[in-house]
Amino acid sequence: MRVIILGAGEVGFNIGQRLAAEGNDVVVVDTDPDRLQRVADTMDVKTVLGYASHPCVLEQADAENADLLIAATANDEVNMLACQVAHSLFKVPTKMARVREPDYVNSGERLFGRDDLPIDRIISPEKEAAKAVVKRFQVSSAVDAQEFAGGKGQLIGLRVPPKGVLAGLSLTDLGEVMGELNIYVVAHEHNHRWRVPRADAVLLAGDSIYVAIESQQVNTFLETIGLERATEASKNVMIIGGGNVGYNVIQQLEDMAVSIKLIEHNHGRAAWLAEHLNKTVVISGDALDRDLLEEENIDKMDDFLALTNDDETNILASLIAKKYKVPHIVTLVNRSIYTDLVRQIGLDVTVSPRLTTVSSILSHVRKGRVLGISSLGDGSLDVIEAEALETSDILDKPLSELHLPPDTVVGAVVRGEEVVIPRGDTKIRAHDRVLIVTTAASTRAVEKLFEVHLEFF
Repeated sequence: MRVIILGAGEVGFNIGQRLAAEGNDVVVVDTDPDRLQRVADTMDVKTVLGYASHPCVLEQADAENADLLIAATANDEVNMLACQVAHSLFKVPTKMARVREPDYVNSGERLFGRDDLPIDRIISPEKEAAKAVVKRFQVSSAVDAQEFAGGKGQLIGLRVPPKGVLAGLSLTDLGEVMGELNIYVVAHEHNHRWRVPRADAVLLAGDSIYVAIESQQVNTFLETIGLERATEASKNVMIIGGGNVGYNVIQQLEDMAVSIKLIEHNHGRAAWLAEHLNKTVVISGDALDRDLLEEENIDKMDDFLALTNDDETNILASLIAKKYKVPHIVTLVNRSIYTDLVRQIGLDVTVSPRLTTVSSILSHVRKGRVLGISSLGDGSLDVIEAEALETSDILDKPLSELHLPPDTVVGAVVRGEEVVIPRGDTKIRAHDRVLIVTTAASTRAVEKLFEVHLEFF
């Protein structure tokens, strides 16, 4: 597949790296020669220096032969115009654009479409990040929570509690501890390295894991391992930052049984939020003002969500909340340089708009019967949800006999309304929805297992 990526920032760079590694023919366009040099030094792709929306630049990027254009510059208008130029002059069949301005995003179907602005898919970093924040809020004992099969199952990411039943436990003994609970540990992090675990792996206190589990069993699982139940009832929540992410999060939380206090630094923005939010107490002030935080009873909060546009403010405010022993803290972190740092200083629950945006874009690029794809942990592992068709290469064989790519595991099989946590003798049937965890390097090989063969038609 020939792909043009407009913008070599964090999002464009990561998408290009992933697609190039999978053997796609990738061209990256940017106005910054230093960014393009970083791209050229890191991956085997073509680079073009110039303005993304200029016809001559797109022509130089060979847009006439492109299968897909991904507009991921920092400017919404440039992204939208580039898609229009690619459509009108070069007939690029599929166009995706990153759009941040809520006024554009909320216009939805009235603005975007083949007969209007010819953009096939709009990706809003703020909305993607907000969805991730709400998921982590809803399972407050977890570091991460991702649904699959329309909510029938979940992937729960968490730290191994120091005094819980998981600490020191070998995965071979997990069934005895869990009893009737059906879970599958699909990813394991130890010493800052994520991997698909072997059956004899031992979980140590402080390690992180992802567990595939039926949604109805999540609360029971958390109680079994010594963590609190997932509930939002009667919660007191403090949020700092009323920008696009914070506003999106609050709109969703106001439909839940929670009490929300929002601290917004910009007085004008705070006034606007007070007019547009129904159940939230909006406070204009500095989120790093400890007197203000104490006055607003930070020590009585159940959740603290740091969602400003400034990473340093989010990190410092989260550390303050931790000092006041707020049980559950979510920190928005935009820059990749802080990813490892926040973990080392004890801020386990983070959301990266960069990673959520990359995952969302990649999920719409995939072919075959791949229904969704997202990243786990630090982004080095992928979770793929796909439908097995009559021609799929993985049907009717015990999982123990399948020749899966390296470091790949089937975490769950959804058959109708049933979530099957697989064993070695489990067989995949036609039209099952299969959840697979693999490394980024093996993602393309996994996708091929679900490609539609000619005899299907």
